[in-house]
Amino acid sequence: MIARFPAKILQPLHYNFPMPITTNSVRTYYDQNTNLFLKFSSSTKAQNIHRTLWTDGAQTLDDALNVSNARIFREIESAAQTQAHIADLGCGVGASLFYIYPRLQDPAPALGLTLSPVQAKLARGSAEQLNLQDKILFAEGDFTSVPLANQLDAVYSVEAVCHAVDPEKYFSEASRLLRSGGKLILVDDYQTPRSLSQNETKWLKAYIDGWYVPGVRTVEQVTTWAEKYNLRLVRNDELTPHLRLRNLPDLLARMILFIGNLLPIKHAILPSMLGSMALQQCLHMGIVEYRFLVFEKTDDGQ
Repeated sequence: MIARFPAKILQPLHYNFPMPITTNSVRTYYDQNTNLFLKFSSSTKAQNIHRTLWTDGAQTLDDALNVSNARIFREIESAAQTQAHIADLGCGVGASLFYIYPRLQDPAPALGLTLSPVQAKLARGSAEQLNLQDKILFAEGDFTSVPLANQLDAVYSVEAVCHAVDPEKYFSEASRLLRSGGKLILVDDYQTPRSLSQNETKWLKAYIDGWYVPGVRTVEQVTTWAEKYNLRLVRNDELTPHLRLRNLPDLLARMILFIGNLLPIKHAILPSMLGSMALQQCLHMGIVEYRFLVFEKTDDGQ
């Protein structure tokens, strides 16, 4: 017997997530999903809401979750060996700062900024448990308008700039915060610079809509913005080969997306799950690349 699939599944991908994506919708996405992300995390120790990287000698899940944190730490240490002034823009529940901050030598008080009041509350609770409440300030706010006038040694973001509705503003603000010679460190998804087929374009849109990531751009585009604000690219490492992808056969993925769009579930976990599947397809097809970028502030010009 030959299996028959609805004609819509075999046609170009279709999805019904609300557009356009706004700062408020990104906030709601994380307010609704953060506790679920943590509850179903494979690691209760690391508490990172970002991807595992199986490189740099990682042997365990916690090792792999902290590979990007360790790389960020080394970049910060190279910018300021002692008394580093740092900020994590898009800090989630604070896991990266909880890894990095205690490893720095006599650091100044640090800032963790998140759009989500749920994440800010969880981060502050963890800081108290770790006796870091006087060392790391966790605040709710937009990383395109940071409540700091300090000249920082390093600013970093992990899987956060992709959520920016206007990502150019992020680079303007990061430049304002950094001292001359300071570093901007990014771990994020970047669109491949090549032309995409219709099918590839549809999968990219499914990822962007599902994960609320309107700020996904090419490295070339973000480098142009960075240079406009006196930030020079000094490191560009592709991390995609160090991920363990879970992509599905294209037809099966199409079926899941089709069915998922028909479900009457209003909670943000549904687009998140479908967006996760779409991201795996994008990474496997080379539509999106996961990269580690480092920029250096070239002068104090505003």
